Amino acid sequence: MDLSIIFVNYQSETYLYNCIQSIYQHCQKRTFEIIVIDNFPIPGANQAILSSFPDTKWLNQPSNSGFSIANNRGLTAATGNFVLFLNADTLAFDHSIEKAIDYLEKQPEIAAIGAYQVHEDLSRHPFYWSQNQLRKDLYILPGHPQIQKLLFSLLPNENFQSAEETNNLVGFFMLMKKETALRAGGWDEDFFLYAEDVEFSNRLAQIGKLCYFEDVQMIHLVGKNPFRRTKISFVNRFSVQIQISNLLWIRKSYGPLAYMIIMLNYALVLPGYWFWKCLNNLSKGKSILFNTENQILFTRKLIVLFSYLPKILFLKPYLFQIKPEENIDLLEK
Repeated sequence: MDLSIIFVNYQSETYLYNCIQSIYQHCQKRTFEIIVIDNFPIPGANQAILSSFPDTKWLNQPSNSGFSIANNRGLTAATGNFVLFLNADTLAFDHSIEKAIDYLEKQPEIAAIGAYQVHEDLSRHPFYWSQNQLRKDLYILPGHPQIQKLLFSLLPNENFQSAEETNNLVGFFMLMKKETALRAGGWDEDFFLYAEDVEFSNRLAQIGKLCYFEDVQMIHLVGKNPFRRTKISFVNRFSVQIQISNLLWIRKSYGPLAYMIIMLNYALVLPGYWFWKCLNNLSKGKSILFNTENQILFTRKLIVLFSYLPKILFLKPYLFQIKPEENIDLLEK
């Protein structure tokens, strides 16, 4: 078997059906198996998929254990020489999967390959090319040129040996040898959702190169997101689940100091954000608490982030899935 394609399903059977159909159309030169780990099994929901693609291995999880645990179960079940971790809300085209395998076979120094995300009109999704690009966005700092210059000096753009190389693969498409995935230790099961691909990329990059190639592309559809941000502003720029996962990645990949510096940044921003708003209200002759919804929202989110500080700082084994009452953005909707 050349390839095992691993999906984590969560009520995405329609997306999944269309994706598998596109794979059969655009991956005809390689033998492959489809493995689906279902984090929310509904009796009969997979009937159309299993009827049309009867060779599909469908494994139900007893509960929604998150992306990493499900992917590791798929990795254990895989029999292919290569494994592709693929999102259900994607569509294959232009034989990109076959091209990616060809690159891995011809360049053994490559540990894993990602794909460019494109919309249905084939325009590209924006994404973070490197980990330092993402790290910079985790800070909430004034846009003053000197401060930005300091941040850039502390987190400079990484230098790679080629234009294709990176240190950050987007988890919607990650292709590697099964042997490489196991050698890297598989997916970190402390992550429930988000940032697990960045952390995994960090460990894969210690084994070999990570690359994107111009002719390896996948259509990535945008589905519903229960953690989508509301009332976005310069300060209130993150959702709680995503940021908890990002902070966990920073702690695991860069150590406790890097994590605590970000938390200190947030702790200092909070009173300044309130002071600026209250002073601005007074200068306009309005109530001191007029239009402070964003300040309140930011405060509520920080309360949740700081409640996880001991677990993240000391890396206690824990599935970092926020509670429903901590999903501030969803509650705001």
